[in-house]
Amino acid sequence: MLAALFFIGALLSFHPEDESLLSSLPWNDISSAEARNVADNIGNPFGLLGARLSAFFIRSFFGYPAILPGISLLFWGWSLFRQKSLKSALLFFLYMLFMAIDIAAMFGLTSMPFSDYLSGTIGRMMAAMLSTLIGLTGAWVLLIAVAAITSFYMGRGLISIFSENVRSARDNLGKPLGALSGWIEKRRKKKTEKARLKEEKKKLKHERNGVAENSETAVPAHSDSFAQPASPPYREDEEIFPAPSEQTGLPDLPQSYALTGAHAGVSGEPEMIISAGVHEKEADLDERRLKVKTKDREPYRFPSIDLLEKVPDDDNRIDEQHLTESKRKLLEKLNIYKIDVVRISTTVGPRVTLFEMELAPDVKVSRVKSLENDLAMALAARGIRIIAPIPGKNAVGVEIPNGKPKTVWLRSVLQVEKFKNSTLKLPIVLGKTIANEVFIADLAAMPHLLIAGATGAGKSVCINVIISSLLYACSPDKVKFVMIDPKRVELFHYQQLKNHFLVRFPGIDEQIITDPQKAVYALKCVVKEMELRYECLEKAGVRNIGDYNQRLPEEAIPYLVVIIDELADLMITAGREVEEPIIRIAQLARAVGIHLIVATQRPSVDVITGIIKANFPSRIAFQVASRVDSRTILDGSGAEQLLGNGDMLYQPSDQPKTMRIQGPYVSSDEVEAITTFIGAQNALKNMFVLPVPDLQKGNGASMSGMQDRDGRDSMFEDAARLVVMHQQASVSLLQRRLRLGFSRAARVMDQLEYSGIVSEADGSKAREVLVNSEDSLELLLRNLD
Repeated sequence: MLAALFFIGALLSFHPEDESLLSSLPWNDISSAEARNVADNIGNPFGLLGARLSAFFIRSFFGYPAILPGISLLFWGWSLFRQKSLKSALLFFLYMLFMAIDIAAMFGLTSMPFSDYLSGTIGRMMAAMLSTLIGLTGAWVLLIAVAAITSFYMGRGLISIFSENVRSARDNLGKPLGALSGWIEKRRKKKTEKARLKEEKKKLKHERNGVAENSETAVPAHSDSFAQPASPPYREDEEIFPAPSEQTGLPDLPQSYALTGAHAGVSGEPEMIISAGVHEKEADLDERRLKVKTKDREPYRFPSIDLLEKVPDDDNRIDEQHLTESKRKLLEKLNIYKIDVVRISTTVGPRVTLFEMELAPDVKVSRVKSLENDLAMALAARGIRIIAPIPGKNAVGVEIPNGKPKTVWLRSVLQVEKFKNSTLKLPIVLGKTIANEVFIADLAAMPHLLIAGATGAGKSVCINVIISSLLYACSPDKVKFVMIDPKRVELFHYQQLKNHFLVRFPGIDEQIITDPQKAVYALKCVVKEMELRYECLEKAGVRNIGDYNQRLPEEAIPYLVVIIDELADLMITAGREVEEPIIRIAQLARAVGIHLIVATQRPSVDVITGIIKANFPSRIAFQVASRVDSRTILDGSGAEQLLGNGDMLYQPSDQPKTMRIQGPYVSSDEVEAITTFIGAQNALKNMFVLPVPDLQKGNGASMSGMQDRDGRDSMFEDAARLVVMHQQASVSLLQRRLRLGFSRAARVMDQLEYSGIVSEADGSKAREVLVNSEDSLELLLRNLD
């Protein structure tokens, strides 16, 4: 920024007479007597360097329009100073460069005396070339068209850049200026009120004194014994206003009541208090440290917040007319059933409004709870939900959908101070509460999350939001993902994370599992990883992964997040085989940093079994079809009244009641932009590979039928001859040709690798067959025996 200011100042201070003084002085001569003499005589206040820069750029370059790229360099430095993305600065620089060249060429077409300073050598050269090629008129038309088209296409981006800077400056200056104006207004009102009270006191004092004088003159002299003493005149500082009951003649009313109607003394509806809600402090995620080093010395850069779509401007206005109408209908229906409301307050959220009603002491809560359907009919709205009572409050809550629902965008919930400075281990953003507060949970403390709801209610978007939150908060050294997607289409975007965040499985080329049998194998690999981590914790003498990583930072173990996008399909195809590893992980894996996120669109008892529910204390319910499904997920009703499109009930593990949250929306394009940004970075050298699970144990007959006396599978030799004959090795080849199941074929492949017949797995690349001929194989097999 200082260099840009120096450059702009030097160009603005250009003196044509300086060129003659500088022509005889070499560039590298800065310390001789002649150089000092020239420096004393030049007119440019920025010295020899400023004079040479101005002479070069104005004479040999674009002329004075060269100031425009200098201004863009100033903005470039400002972006670097604020640690903002340089995309906007680059756009501004290109625009200014195009405009400088275009303006220089325009002045080159003119013959004004000062046009040489406004065109420079390049401007004159371009003007001569264009006028010769397409004529003077054509050159003017072309240059004007280039300027207009460039301004049209780049101007929109520049306007948004400057509006964002102006908005940021306004937000930063708005608070102190607002506080100052508020203080001035408060002082003005205080002075006005004080003057008014003083005037009224004087007026009342004169009236009382006048009454006293008249009463004294009206009393006869012989009735002194009955005369009342005259009231003394009031002092300036004496309070003379009567009590409310003296003014109106009415009994004192509760403060929450308002007088309505034409006749005084008729009490009306309780006053409605509208809560302002929570105003989250915004923060720029790009101002944090974005570039970090990983264990294998490969740098990793966090994704920029600019990859997410910008949040549309929201006026945050409250539809008071809709609130008043809803309140009137609500109270009318309650009055029909003789339910008195003492006080009512409202909180307006993104999708629903919460009416908190304080009931009269003699009203039973169960009476309000039984009116859920009647209130829904009276308000002509779907999704009426009654909270009776609200936890921690002496009130009953009624949630009513808003007339104009608002969309919660992922960028709006990530770009807040709470998320930027979060100290949670695995922070995930679930959305906004009814009070418009951004709700951030810690997956490490849950420790597992069950997500259920009908098709299209928002489960997959919720999973994308959770993964995106972890990608913005954690580096590849801190967290790894195991993704199981039986539907095959929900998690395919995350394939680009294979070199950074996705784990690898022994014997499997895929890193996002879609086959149910492979999913069972992958979960067993996770169980084996869990057992090995417990052994590490036991040797280190610590109780959990946090203490282990703190004690041995060089051997830090990453958190492992297992995501299953559709549990129902796995339970149907694999049944008991998939339930057993899920239950083991859910019961034991918290201390070693392995956490499950399981989603299903079929919340029935044969999918969400009692054992699974017992080990998933944290649950999210989206809209479901019936109250039975809601009870299956949350052990209570309410999910059947949700509105869909991200409207959820969240059951925390440490609270008895559910919370209503509006989940944020993230599009497929945004997810793809994030994963593409991460996937384009250098791959990590040391990939995280899960261990091989233990061989399936059973009775003696089954074991003897599958293994020989050396512990190798009975199909080991046939598999060896098959891969040598085809000179290719894969688990799918063994499955097709030898009619083996996936788990058994994977074990046979591991035995072939251990015996030196095939190479180790290298990600998605095919294994190399190390034995060239069948004769060499037979010799190797005899040596193994």
